[in-house]
Amino acid sequence: MRSLNIITLFIFLSFMIPHSYAQETTSTLNGIVNDSKGAPVVGATVSIKYLPTGYETHTQSNSKGIFVVPNLHPGGPYTIKVSFVGFRENTLDDINLILGNNPDIVMSLTPATNELREVVVGAGRRGAGSGLTVSTRQINTLPALGRSLQDFTRLTPQSNNNSFAGTNFRYNNITLDGAVNNDAIGFSNSFGGVSGGGQAGTSGAGTRTNPYSLDVIQEVQVQLSPYDVKLGNFTGGSVNAVTKSGSNDLHGSIYGYGRNHSLVGKSADGLKTSMGSDFHDYQTGATLSGPIIKNKLFFIANAEITRRQEPTFYNAGDPGAAISAADAQSISNFLKTNYNYDPGTYGAYKIFTKSNKFFGRLDWNINDRNTFMLRGIYTDGLGDNLERTSTNFQFSSADFTQYTKNLNLVGELKMKLTNNLNNQLIASFIKVHEYRTFPGVLSPFMDIGGGKVWLGTWREASVYNMRQQTIELTDNLTWTKGINKFTFGTHNEFYDLTYGFINSWNGRWEYSNLTSFLGSQPSRIRGAFTFDDGKNTREGLYNEVPNSNYNVNFLSVYAQDEISVSRKFKLSPGIRIDYPFLSNKFPLDPNVDTTHNYVSQDPTYSHTPWNEFTNDWLGKVTVSPRVGFNWDIHGDQSLVLRGGTGIFVGRMPFAWMGYASTLTGTTLGNIDYRPASGTVVPL
Repeated sequence: MRSLNIITLFIFLSFMIPHSYAQETTSTLNGIVNDSKGAPVVGATVSIKYLPTGYETHTQSNSKGIFVVPNLHPGGPYTIKVSFVGFRENTLDDINLILGNNPDIVMSLTPATNELREVVVGAGRRGAGSGLTVSTRQINTLPALGRSLQDFTRLTPQSNNNSFAGTNFRYNNITLDGAVNNDAIGFSNSFGGVSGGGQAGTSGAGTRTNPYSLDVIQEVQVQLSPYDVKLGNFTGGSVNAVTKSGSNDLHGSIYGYGRNHSLVGKSADGLKTSMGSDFHDYQTGATLSGPIIKNKLFFIANAEITRRQEPTFYNAGDPGAAISAADAQSISNFLKTNYNYDPGTYGAYKIFTKSNKFFGRLDWNINDRNTFMLRGIYTDGLGDNLERTSTNFQFSSADFTQYTKNLNLVGELKMKLTNNLNNQLIASFIKVHEYRTFPGVLSPFMDIGGGKVWLGTWREASVYNMRQQTIELTDNLTWTKGINKFTFGTHNEFYDLTYGFINSWNGRWEYSNLTSFLGSQPSRIRGAFTFDDGKNTREGLYNEVPNSNYNVNFLSVYAQDEISVSRKFKLSPGIRIDYPFLSNKFPLDPNVDTTHNYVSQDPTYSHTPWNEFTNDWLGKVTVSPRVGFNWDIHGDQSLVLRGGTGIFVGRMPFAWMGYASTLTGTTLGNIDYRPASGTVVPL
């Protein structure tokens, strides 16, 4: 009943295994302050200044000479200064930080009585962190066909069409500015590479629309097996992105990207078909950022539109098409003559993708100990869905348009309580509405030849009205003491879902071939209906599918200790406790107890006996111990050995629960009729 991927007693030693970053929005700087003889300097003042905004924070080296500064803004440049009474000040300029932990810096202080001949700074290979990290510079320079995150996450060697290490993309966890940004219901497809993105698994991906402009993304990370206990609720890949912020410099840009048929090659199916002049794919937008109050308050805003139009291939009668023009004409004539129903076009057809995106972010340097960020995104998109191939032909009546309206808000408060105690609080709110419309009048869905020809209202579009509302609260407390960096935190997600979907409510009629269709001899008829006759209309069910609203909650607490055993070796044991639960138990059909268990003569699967079925979902505590290590063999990040073991627990697509909530046997019924061969059953 739940997706549980346990990776236990597993040691993987590799130069490419990802380090611990979790759903990071900040950078962490670790370092050691020594004197000229290599002895730790206790109580040295460390000043870190982020030059774009003028934000400056301070800390001190502890009893081991170690300093840790979390909650820094990723990117740079930074200036780092270290000073102590009796020593010359040491300065490190032009430092850029990546998300999460960065290579340790080692700063040596020279006595003030000596002539300063050389400043010794050991910072390893700056930015050589592990895992896939794509910086602003790389985002701006690497080629991107669709200008989506997927253009960069595919750089991960284990990635294939947004699937990581062979897992379905629905098991990924996608975060933006530390807040979940998943298609929680899980109805989006894996299609990407069109205008505006189509980052599979994100809110709004069902319309092939990236819910945010690439122009506001600062950095992207992909992690597959991190052992940081802050990271949970995924068993595929963890895709983490952070957005840009304003600075003391006023900056604006206007951009446009596009292509038409002249920039597209011929088809790869051997027929070498040209795209045609009906194709275009473009996006345009503008970004403005700068200070509201210098060194104090900053803004960035972006607006972007995307538009794509493309013709269909394999139209009736085209070379390689699944149906001839004559057969398509006979189907159309039959329906028009006998039922006064027009199945739509079977010749050339155009499909569209459109989106409008708006982004805004405020950053406030409250003081040298506290900062606050507020960010909002709104996306309004639509996409048509008609695809013709060499084995499947669809009349235009089988097209449907999916719409998405996505509001995403997040706030982050970073606090430096003491030199050794820091806190990060993140709260987010996501509201997504996705629905489908169809062309023409509502009609049964017809399948001729086992998927060869489709026409009529698409069976998954007659009743489709999904709503998702998510509230997320995360708090992480970091405490540094000696060689230990402790993390204590909690991560909580609360989902209010409406699964407004009924499959084949309009009916699903199957015909073995064209002759049986023209003879009104279906091989199978299926459909769904509600027992409440007063609501058994498309309008009534569209607005309220019975039992479609349910709540899913995830509560998590965790603790971890990153131990700097030596300058070269770190050990990170930790534990995470997750408790997923439903606000209300799904109802269970009382007839299940007496339902006969079917056992196939040649079984390919097994199931829980019906009389043992309780419909108990979630509601169990999962304990996930983890441990990871990081060994910088030469101490300069040139050769690093990493490994770990742990248990990871991930969420399932909530569509599965939607079926459990709506298909209880008490509110919706199904028809499955298989007429005898040759039986005439009019539509």
